[in-house]
Amino acid sequence: MAKILSQEEVDALLSEFSEEEAAVPAAVTAPAPARKEAPLKKKKEKEKKVSIYNFRRPDRVSKEQLRSLYYLHDRFARNFSSSLSAYLRALIDVNLYSVEQFTYAEFILSLSDPTYFNIISMIPLEGNAVLEINPKILFPMIDKILGGKGEDFGAGMRTVTDIERTLIEGVVKLILRDLEESWKPLIKLKMTIVATETSPQLIQVVVPNEIVVLIVFELKVGEAKGFMNLCIPAIALEPIAKRFSRDWYADRAKTGVEEVKKIKLNLLNTRIGLEAGIYDNTITVKDLLDIKAGDVIRLEAKTSDEIHVKLNGIKKYSAYQVEKDRKKAVQIVNLIPREFKNE
Repeated sequence: MAKILSQEEVDALLSEFSEEEAAVPAAVTAPAPARKEAPLKKKKEKEKKVSIYNFRRPDRVSKEQLRSLYYLHDRFARNFSSSLSAYLRALIDVNLYSVEQFTYAEFILSLSDPTYFNIISMIPLEGNAVLEINPKILFPMIDKILGGKGEDFGAGMRTVTDIERTLIEGVVKLILRDLEESWKPLIKLKMTIVATETSPQLIQVVVPNEIVVLIVFELKVGEAKGFMNLCIPAIALEPIAKRFSRDWYADRAKTGVEEVKKIKLNLLNTRIGLEAGIYDNTITVKDLLDIKAGDVIRLEAKTSDEIHVKLNGIKKYSAYQVEKDRKKAVQIVNLIPREFKNE
């Protein structure tokens, strides 16, 4: 019969077992070394790259296409800068600010309300584009068209009037003409104004979550600065997606000669104010106040004396008064030396 251990004997056995366990060397109880394959797995895990894909906003326009669009509209900005300067008879800076893709809803939310919003057709491409001109630069251009200095005149947050729409329509047509010219190496477009609106919320060119390419330009008219946005639906660019290639924008330097010719042509067609008059005279304030209709003011100059011909208010030529085809005219005698032309 098996002997039953007493409580004291059980305690003695347990104490002996704990002493033997404590005496075991640390090397024995240490975990086994990891297998050689483990570091290789870690390296492979580190080499893995995870890219985020947004199913709601997929990138429908490749980086190469965006790069081509950037070069195309950078050329447009240079051409339009010279065209607008000639149109407004002032130095206007137009610079390409950015070319990115967004959803149509994001584009609409970025616009001020009211603004100047144009729907543009792009035949033969399907769909319409949007051309938006910010009020901060729109009203200074209108002021410049009317002969002003290009000031905002505190009208940045109001809608344009019918008369102002007619005035600015000439600028929009100029924009479309230069856009057609810039797109020619890629495709021959016919761009026309389909509709004009002041509230961007009222017109939906594509569905809100549709991807669009947003091309932003910064314009400077005098002291005023503002942005102009060109929004093109990505779906409209799909038929010509293969035409956007490295070869296309690599050859952009070849168009430099054509751009120079266009700038020269714009400069040659720029109108300069010309006036011809007698030498300057003075008058007292008393005589000025006494002047009435029918009075004759005697001038010191004779009809046979030379007169000055001014260009934009600067004396440029000396001339004589003559008559041609029963009309008053001037005959240029000589060029006023540079050092005296500002006097």
